[in-house]
Amino acid sequence: MSVFAFLMDLARKEFKIDSLSGRGRMDFDRPAGLYIHIPFCSERCDFCPYNKVRYDPEVAAIYPQALERELELQGVKSFNSLYIGGGTPTLDMDLLENVINRFSNSVDGELALEVHPADATAEKLERIKRTGIDFVSLGIQSFDDHTLRKMGRKRQNATLSREAIERVVLAGFGFVDVDLIFDFELGSESTARDLEIAMDYGPHQISVYPMMRFTGTALAGTKNDPERELQVLEILEERARNRGYSRDTLWTFKKHGESKRYSSVSREFFLGLGTSASSFNGRQFTTNTFSLDEYYHYIDRGRIPVRRVIEMNILQASLYYSFWALYGGELDLERLRSLFGEPDRRLSELLELARKTGYLRQESEKLVPTKKGYRELHKIEEWLTYNFIDVIWTELREEAAKRPHTGSAW
Repeated sequence: MSVFAFLMDLARKEFKIDSLSGRGRMDFDRPAGLYIHIPFCSERCDFCPYNKVRYDPEVAAIYPQALERELELQGVKSFNSLYIGGGTPTLDMDLLENVINRFSNSVDGELALEVHPADATAEKLERIKRTGIDFVSLGIQSFDDHTLRKMGRKRQNATLSREAIERVVLAGFGFVDVDLIFDFELGSESTARDLEIAMDYGPHQISVYPMMRFTGTALAGTKNDPERELQVLEILEERARNRGYSRDTLWTFKKHGESKRYSSVSREFFLGLGTSASSFNGRQFTTNTFSLDEYYHYIDRGRIPVRRVIEMNILQASLYYSFWALYGGELDLERLRSLFGEPDRRLSELLELARKTGYLRQESEKLVPTKKGYRELHKIEEWLTYNFIDVIWTELREEAAKRPHTGSAW
């Protein structure tokens, strides 16, 4: 049995998605990151699967207070990082500053923010720096006008993309990540040009994500082609290596010598606040309602707005943890044991199979993906996305569409 087949079989048997109508607080007995979702957007990008609400300043104005109340209900007092995503969190700077001011004092660690290229003006970047944000992820996606039009990026064009990356890199943030999207339908040369342009500006890190075909997006009903995607990714890795960047995680390239890392998905444990936000405490993985109206309804009544949960035993939690650790570049076996005890026999067999068949190599007490292993992780990540994340998001999006809306949702 292949590693891929072994993992799929385990996942199908072990993980079950349950519906909830609110829940009590999650217990965090380990340091956690804080994720805040700001769903407001001025446009709908055709490729984007994330929870979004059409921006209305009156509706948005009460959101920071609701976030603060949600944190009070959860009862967690401190965090080791803050990551703010969306939506378009940089669309309304007054709202963003309000959110950061409410939460930054509870964070001992990096303060990270997603920035839309259209919002990377000198004025907004200066305001962002004054809040204490030191990690920035710039969502360029592409420097090509044809590709941007295909994605439905109405606020962005190739010229603006170049201006945005130059401003952000020169603004003096502690760490700058640039997000690009690649797809086999776009061709390897188009994506390689995007990568070359991004490297010209010298950001600390460049993330290259495959175009996912989520339900509810313009590409729903089409299929990924992992083998062709991997061919593109290998070309990108060679180009990056030739320019002083090396592969750091499954889909990121980092400047040689850079010790910091920026990733929205590889934190060990995290609490999510806001519509659609997910949390993981080592025992449960939860996702909040996608409906802004329902979110406010829960918060007003003193209930945590969770609508989906995956309850995990030790095997499930250690399997989840191990996958994301390998996605991030290494699995520390001592850390795994300290968190979850000695690995379950099935997890041990899976890791040993992966090592013996050349997907992982052992470096002291760490397991590190090989080139062959990264290829397998690429396929596994896409399979997990479609079989779990897309299922949860689709159900919650459909439930939200049936409710009355505070503001206008897409």
